[in-house]
Amino acid sequence: METFKIEIQELLSKTIETQAENIEEAIEKVNQMYRKEEIVLDYSDFVDKKIIPQTLMNEKEILIKEIIEYLYIEEKKHFEELEEPDNHIFSKIKKLKNLID
Repeated sequence: METFKIEIQELLSKTIETQAENIEEAIEKVNQMYRKEEIVLDYSDFVDKKIIPQTLMNEKEILIKEIIEYLYIEEKKHFEELEEPDNHIFSKIKKLKNLID
């Protein structure tokens, strides 16, 4: 008989309204509230669950990081060649890269 590692993920979600000068400040305010346990998620905030073999989860994360890293490098070159236009996809790839790093 073999041993398998199966990961169970639960997604809890709650929307918090806060006033701030910009989105970064709003995120930081909510993050601070969460860390201070002023915001606590519980069973009533349950949204979804996933049951995933751990080997698949690790492979998925590695592939996503590799793809984002490749796109970041290639699109950064293009972004700079075009003199950094406002609506270039590089800005979205950069945000995504920061989220997964």
